[in-house]
Formats: sequence, C-alpha cells, structure tokens
Amino acid sequence: MALNGIGNFAANVAHRNLRNSNAGLTLALAKLSAGRRVLSAKDDAAAMAIGSRLGAEVSGLQQARSNAGQGASMLQVADGGMARINDALTRMKSLAVQASSGHLSGTERSAINTEFQALSDEVNRIAEDTDFAGTPLLDGSAGTVSIKVGTGSDPATDDLGVSFTDTTSAGLGVDTADVSTKAGADAAISAINNAIDTIQVARTDNGASQSRLEFASANIATSIENTEAARSNLLDLDFAAGTADLANKSTQYQAGIFSLGKANQQSKFLLKLLA
Repeated sequence: MALNGIGNFAANVAHRNLRNSNAGLTLALAKLSAGRRVLSAKDDAAAMAIGSRLGAEVSGLQQARSNAGQGASMLQVADGGMARINDALTRMKSLAVQASSGHLSGTERSAINTEFQALSDEVNRIAEDTDFAGTPLLDGSAGTVSIKVGTGSDPATDDLGVSFTDTTSAGLGVDTADVSTKAGADAAISAINNAIDTIQVARTDNGASQSRLEFASANIATSIENTEAARSNLLDLDFAAGTADLANKSTQYQAGIFSLGKANQQSKFLLKLLA
C-alpha cells in the first residue's frame, strides 16, 4: 500500500469511528434529556409495543376514574333533591295529622289544605328540576344509568348501574292526597308515610351506590399507579445509568476527535515525504 493510501485509510477509519461516537453521544444525550430508555421502536421494539399498550390502558383508567367521580357527583345531586323532598313530605305529614283532628272546622281544614297542596307542587318542582348536566334525575325519566368504571367492553364487569326513583308527587303516590276533610287527611297520612319510606329506601340505595363508586375510584387509582410503574420500568431511563452512559459516550467522542486529528497529521506528514 502506498504511503498516502495508509494515511487516507487511517483518517477514514478515525472519521467513521468519530461519526459513530457522535451518533452514540447524541442518542445518550437525547435519552437523558427525555428521561426515556426507549425513544423509538429501534431501541427496543418489544418494550415500545408493550409500553404503548400500557399507556393506552392508563389513559382509559384515568377516564374511568373521572367517570366514577362524575357518577358520585350525580348521586350527590340526586340525594340533595331527595333530602328537600323528604323535608316537604315531613311538613305535609304534620299538616295531614293536624287536619285529621275532629275539632277543626271546614274552613280551617281548607286553609291547611292550601299549604298542603302547595307543598305537593313543590315536591313536583324539586323532582323535575333536579338534574345533572341537563339530565333529569328524579322525575322518573332517568331509570338506571350505567357508569363505565372499567376499560373493558363487558358491562357486567366494567359498568356500574345506578337507579333513580321517580320522586314526583305521582311517583310517590301523594298527587291525589287532600286534607280538606278528616277522611282525606287520614288517607293522606298513610300515603305520605309510604312516600317517606320510598324516599328513605331510595336515599339508602343512593348512598350504597356512592360507596361503591368511591371503592371503584380507589381501586382504579391503584391500577393506574401500578400500570404507570410497569410502563416506567419498561421505557423510562435510570438516571445514574444514563449519566454514566453519557459520560462514556462523551469520552469516546473526545477520543475520536483526537484520533482523527492525529490521522490527519499523519496523512500530511506522509504527503510531505512523497513531495
């Protein structure tokens, strides 16, 4: 091999090594700055694929937790409405008991009935106006609402159904109650007792559903934490290892610059010998 060929060969080798070292240094710096061990599929195709699936699962779980929170808020709104209806029914019972007393005159019962009917109308108003994000909850139209608290497609395991009772005057059976007579007042007492029982059962069921949603939300939070940890183990960079790798790649790069400089000097020296 000619002398100038030797010099060019050494320079080419040094240049190729420097280019490789620069690529390694750039990648190490990119990983460290991003905090990621896997930046693309070429770094670790299997880890990237699994990490992507885990990332999608985390996103789904976060939405499920949001659904559970919104479901709990919806139930709280419904309970607030039922609490006000219960207050109205309690006052209606008091008026019915008062009107059932035989010593009252027809005029007095008529006055009591005026307030009684106004409260019955108020029960309707509350039932019809209690809604969540525009969805009526207590007027009998809600029925059972399914809340997605899982990331799968099976309603049996991923949905939680909550039921809403019709708490209008008609739904509670007090829409025809009238206390303008003693007989009517006695019948109203029975109807109101049944209505109050219905409200209490509905509120108990509501509370049980809220408790389920709270447990579901806590379980989802744990799943999110564990899934994110698994994804992190696959894709995230160990800072100490990343720092050490960057230092190593930097040393290689500096050595490459030095070697290329020496090779170029050698090439120039050999060219002088041939001159």
